[in-house]
Amino acid sequence: MAPAAGSITSVSGTGYRLLGLVVWRGGKWYLRRRLPSTRKLALVGAGGVTAAVGAALLARRLGG
Repeated sequence: MAPAAGSITSVSGTGYRLLGLVVWRGGKWYLRRRLPSTRKLALVGAGGVTAAVGAALLARRLGG
């Protein structure tokens, strides 16, 4: 007996592969449009690390 039309069992492995590819590429495209550039993220991250190290050194100097 053949599966009903629209049934999940009627999708082949190739169909799942194509669906995954479309979802993956669509997700990457969406995130690239929504997130800031890599350069901005790197600058913010470096600034955060610098501030954390400076705060730790200041606390060590004042506390010890």
